Amino acid sequence: MSDAAGVSTSVRVAPGDLRSLGNALLERAGAPAENARIVMDHLIEASASGLHSHGVMRIPQYIAEIAAGIIDPRTRPDVKQTSPGRLSVEGHRGFGQVVGMVMVDALVPVARTAGIAMAGGRHLGHTGRIGAYPEALAKAGLVGIAACNGAPSGHWVAPFGGRDGRISTNPLAIAWPVEGQPPVVADFSTATTAEGVIRVMRDRGEQAPEGYLRDANGQPTRDPGTLYAKPKGAIQPLGGALAYRGTALALLVEILTTMLNGDAVDDHSRKGTDMTLIAIAPQSGFEHLTRGLSEHMRASPPLDPARPVMMPGDRERKSAAASTAIRVDGPTWASLTEAATNAGLPLPQAAADD
Repeated sequence: MSDAAGVSTSVRVAPGDLRSLGNALLERAGAPAENARIVMDHLIEASASGLHSHGVMRIPQYIAEIAAGIIDPRTRPDVKQTSPGRLSVEGHRGFGQVVGMVMVDALVPVARTAGIAMAGGRHLGHTGRIGAYPEALAKAGLVGIAACNGAPSGHWVAPFGGRDGRISTNPLAIAWPVEGQPPVVADFSTATTAEGVIRVMRDRGEQAPEGYLRDANGQPTRDPGTLYAKPKGAIQPLGGALAYRGTALALLVEILTTMLNGDAVDDHSRKGTDMTLIAIAPQSGFEHLTRGLSEHMRASPPLDPARPVMMPGDRERKSAAASTAIRVDGPTWASLTEAATNAGLPLPQAAADD
């Protein structure tokens, strides 16, 4: 199936069927069943939440990275407590989702004892949606913060006033518990968008919004393919005319991840991602106060009566609750089809996307 532009059209697949296929493919690639389950639960949740850039489109990427030795699907991280409130985590090129959840589990008791704790993780595979880790901390009653960088191979983002990529999209995420409600979860790139979003646009034959990209000559462009050209273009920092603020936030991420983990930003021998998690144990009554914060924000009269004010994470939670099928873009479905065929696995039933 192809559209007029020659880009294969999307399909929709039941979440359970897609999870089973992903589990089987990752296990065939060498992942233990538990590691495959953690990764696929993460990817399915991201896609169901509408965050396709961090969802099932990553399955073929992970399989390719396992084959290339970039990801070790079997490994488990090493966790060391280096001070009363600080943990050091060596990921050994393991799945980012697996290492990330180990970091969460290790942080919870330390933060509850010390009041605040930080875990610095090195040499992780792609971590997926980093909001998942602060969200898990918030479900444990803590305030969670995550920052994530990328090795030089993933330096897609130009600094304010610059032409070429010098840092990754450097996302930040924060989550906190709320009395009687799900946690509030804010998760955002410090660039105009995540690289995966540009990849989705390219694979769907869509144009990028104005201001997202520049080509290798520094000229504005809406062509997502420019980012992957040789020489490659660059994603712009968050903020448009005020993008110096986005660059400053990206540098905060570099300090929290690259520098505090002892890495150099321009070390081209560095492999994988660094991720830092911070957990804060709040005082009694905190969740009641955060409920008041949410109610105060949501009570603002909306500009559009059909679109009430939302808290961070509301949109994704609403999308996940309504999701009965996962949208898979054409190139990803073609890659999954090829991988399943090569592995002798049956393909789940897929319906053409409307």
